[in-house]
Amino acid sequence: MDTPTIFLDEAGNTGAALTDASQPVFVLTSTDMTNDEAEDALKLVRTPQANEAKFTSLRKSVAGRRRLLDLIASEALDPRRVKSMVTHKRFMVVTKLVDIIEETLVHASGIDLYKRGANLALSNLHYYVSPVFCGQGRFDEFLESFVEMVRRPSAEAKGRFFRAARSMYDACSNEEHKSSFAPYIYAERHIDNILDKMTFLALDPAIPSFFVHCTVWGAQIGGPFHTVHDASKPVAAEKATFEAMMNPKIEPAVIGYDRRKFEFPLKATGITFADSRDYPALQLADVVAGATAHWALSLARGQPDELADALDAVGIRRFAFGALWPSPDVTPEALGTEKTGGVNAVEHMANALAQRRI
Repeated sequence: MDTPTIFLDEAGNTGAALTDASQPVFVLTSTDMTNDEAEDALKLVRTPQANEAKFTSLRKSVAGRRRLLDLIASEALDPRRVKSMVTHKRFMVVTKLVDIIEETLVHASGIDLYKRGANLALSNLHYYVSPVFCGQGRFDEFLESFVEMVRRPSAEAKGRFFRAARSMYDACSNEEHKSSFAPYIYAERHIDNILDKMTFLALDPAIPSFFVHCTVWGAQIGGPFHTVHDASKPVAAEKATFEAMMNPKIEPAVIGYDRRKFEFPLKATGITFADSRDYPALQLADVVAGATAHWALSLARGQPDELADALDAVGIRRFAFGALWPSPDVTPEALGTEKTGGVNAVEHMANALAQRRI
């Protein structure tokens, strides 16, 4: 039996502009459809004038949008074969703030913030409550200065972030919530160690999205598979790290907690980068990723959009899984993280890679 190939393409990657309100979502779509199957499905949107199917071209005309909706509604697109992960970029910054600063500090004290979804609860709490108690402008500066510090960790950037953290603490109108900023003030004395060996890619949504797609396809296929990714600078920059995580010599294990458990190492056998013009399956992933991003953009903005509504009506959301999206949920039961038992995924992967001298 031939080894399956997973094709992936993304939409909405704005690099450093993670808090840009005009482009708030990132989407990575994957499919295991063969190029022949994808080419057959794309007949619904192709025209004699266009050599390549692209969402950006289809959305420009009434006829193009009609063909797009026909494709999304098609039974040829099965959610077991086409998958989209949506990332709310501003919320992702909040989750990274918690992961990089707060989780690092409490982990040194023997506390595992990933158990029972405490990291998710803190992220939701900050996203919804901090702007109310501390002011929207201050919260914006808190997030923007964090992004700058991680991407360019100069003394000036670090100073800007800790001034923003102190401003949040001082301005907080709720004494109980004020204490949640203490770790971000305390972190100043440890920030060089916290940011050591971290690069700007730590905040790129393409990296965790690709990882999650690999875990989901690995669980579904139950064996090895190839990946072919449309040109992606972030994923290309981390290619060696990803392929180290695919090393079949690593002892297999199920790691993580609750609903977030997954099999490690990744079952993918490597990453190939290709031009979508040469692969109909990449073109299909592009169209679905772009359509999903357009739909999710309307949700993020809370504004009606005719095309987004039409995409919703024909079932665009059936492809979505594992979205990184804010919610007011803060309890393990509401988050679906109440199950106990498991292995800290970050620790396990770090140890496994270190043992393989990667």
